[in-house]
Amino acid sequence: MVFVIAVICAAGNLLFVEAPGRAAGLASAPAFKQYALVNGRWFNGHQFQEDRFYVVDGRLTRKQPAHVDETIDLQAGFVVPPFGEAHNHNVEGLWDLDAVVARYLHDGVFYVKNPNSIREFTAQIAPRINNPTSIDVVFANAGLTSSDGHPVPLYEQVLRESRYRTAVGEVPTGWFNNRGYVLIDSELDLQKKWSTLTEGQPDFVKVFLVHSEDTAQHRQAGGSSGRKGLDPGLVPSIVERAHRAGLRVSAHVETAADFRVALSAGVDELAHVPGWFLDQVREAERMVLTEEDARLAAKAGVVITTTTVAMKPAPAADARHEGIHDPQGGHGQSKHASSMDPATWSQARDLQARNIRLLHRQGVKLAIGSDHAETSLAEALHLHELGLFDNLTLLRLWCEDTPRSIFPDRRIGRLDEGYEASLLVLSENPIEHFQAVTHIDFRMKQGRVLHAGR
Repeated sequence: MVFVIAVICAAGNLLFVEAPGRAAGLASAPAFKQYALVNGRWFNGHQFQEDRFYVVDGRLTRKQPAHVDETIDLQAGFVVPPFGEAHNHNVEGLWDLDAVVARYLHDGVFYVKNPNSIREFTAQIAPRINNPTSIDVVFANAGLTSSDGHPVPLYEQVLRESRYRTAVGEVPTGWFNNRGYVLIDSELDLQKKWSTLTEGQPDFVKVFLVHSEDTAQHRQAGGSSGRKGLDPGLVPSIVERAHRAGLRVSAHVETAADFRVALSAGVDELAHVPGWFLDQVREAERMVLTEEDARLAAKAGVVITTTTVAMKPAPAADARHEGIHDPQGGHGQSKHASSMDPATWSQARDLQARNIRLLHRQGVKLAIGSDHAETSLAEALHLHELGLFDNLTLLRLWCEDTPRSIFPDRRIGRLDEGYEASLLVLSENPIEHFQAVTHIDFRMKQGRVLHAGR
């Protein structure tokens, strides 16, 4: 394990010093080996078929090379592309990176999207991710919200005193401003802060829409009343600027009104399905999507992330991860500060299930992400428990659609000629028995064999 000491210097910056022990970076990747992968049953998007592939220069091919370094017998296993995590904040800092990466690799989740992160922390972990022997991650850096809007209170009143004090030591009030969040209250704010935001080289932009139907009420109250996010009138300008810069925009939404604002502004992704966060049962009607909402989302081609377990009441520790838990208390589901009480959760769960069924029926693009679970395995298993999809559809969502939504320009999410040689071998057929996704016998990433045992 890497031990990290955090010190706040006079300028208010966090300085990290790694204690002696394990090397800070991953060892240089070895030269590509050429493999023959035999005796496997390969997923083609519809079913499993017996096939033979070769791995040449880190990619799959059916053309036998002149030389094979090693033949690997897949022992009649079921081969699928690796899984994705379209929304989670747990790939964040040096203090727990080893444990987080180990969990993801163990569960076969190779691709992760973090839609709100702190740029300094991301820079520190950059050498140890996005390579063939680790997980691949994209980051938004700080999300855009209004003064006192979500997630300002979360950072300043909750995470500062709990998560970050445990992980990196004392953090002064206000340190997260322009790090964990960027305050945009006017077009002038957007103009002044945009260059700083893009200088951080985010992979995409995150905007927070929270009860946007209450915007007039917030203004009358002087801007500090209730749960809120950006002024919805500013979102089209943000989207326009982001698209000019070649950046996609992901919107945090909570209500159906937020959903509609995001669609009309032209965002590319919605980070949640309305109903994922229900503060009071009497507000449930605000979360209900209509057939027209779903039709418009399908027409716009937006990707919507499920996050059905984000506020689920914390369960007991997952035995699958014994020995690879984050000892410091990470951003996992069991550590989240605002999980719902069971009664409210039951109502929210039904709302989410209704909305997801509607979106899927209308052909809306979906991606699997958990927000706060240890990996997206928890989300995939919960979706299976809800019975929203048949096993084939759920498998495709997790191993095909979700990775492509995270890295749309890469040849991943499919086992075919010229695609990255990244794959998992399951001992059973997940189309027949979805729990088979928890039994992974072999992992390969970009032509490297991974050893991610418990």
